[in-house]
Amino acid sequence: MELRHLRYFMAVADTLHFAAAAENLDIAAPTLSVQIKQLEEMVGTPLFVRTKRAVHLTQAGELFRHEAAATLLQAQRTLDTGLRAARGEIGQVALGYVGSALWSGLLGQLVCEYKQQRPQIALLTSERPMVSLPQDLLDGSLDVALVRGPTPLPGGLQMRALQRDNFCLALPASHPLADAVVPIAPQQLAGEAFVMAEQTSGMHEVARRGGFSIRQQHPSGGLVDVLAQVAFNVGIAVIPASLSRVISLPGVVYRSIQPPEIPSGIVMLFRQWERTPAIVNFISFAESMQFDDALIEPQGHPIKP
Repeated sequence: MELRHLRYFMAVADTLHFAAAAENLDIAAPTLSVQIKQLEEMVGTPLFVRTKRAVHLTQAGELFRHEAAATLLQAQRTLDTGLRAARGEIGQVALGYVGSALWSGLLGQLVCEYKQQRPQIALLTSERPMVSLPQDLLDGSLDVALVRGPTPLPGGLQMRALQRDNFCLALPASHPLADAVVPIAPQQLAGEAFVMAEQTSGMHEVARRGGFSIRQQHPSGGLVDVLAQVAFNVGIAVIPASLSRVISLPGVVYRSIQPPEIPSGIVMLFRQWERTPAIVNFISFAESMQFDDALIEPQGHPIKP
């Protein structure tokens, strides 16, 4: 049995007239009669009572009509679902992110605007360690990832920069440099203990510019834990400058680093071979958005918590 058999049956059932049904279907009346006969043979019982004056549904035909109508409706819904999925109008996107993408404001703006424009897409978000995000994309547990750049790009992935930022220092309020009114030179940080943030490139660049090796590194969890370790006077940290404006923590002060700025930013990662319409549309949506650059305060001024 094919869908055309059901469509032909419904045309006759609705008109109770083979010639009129054939005309509506744009086929020859004898062809329609043959198709209905084939359907009745498959069902194993007559569906219509045919006389010279009229056509009527049999009892089996009445029951069959109800199911045929439901089947055709479901078939159309299935087709529509496939077409909408092919256009990226329905589906789901698994989005992973690092904590600083949330604190910078970028993630909230992206998710809210996307859900407003694509309410039929299930956007699944989860915060994950930065080191795991590229592999999560490659193994398929994530579709898109927002990471803190700069970051190496593994084979099979592409990246797009979404928001510019730069690094600053987080110091314990009791630190000798906490009251500095000019940007702090990297050389002044030789011998300091450092708390490792999710993105360590800023810390290593400070050490390179200062001409020293970091001997004391204290690993930590997320951003709040990094700042907590700073507040506990465990060490200092090199963090994104944008976060200094949104996180005020007792016992922590933020100070700028002597120019030139050490660049950072939020970067979107995704698979090179991505073809899933909903995911491709999400990537294009994110690329089209205008995010405020989260740059540091004017050089020469300390950053206030």
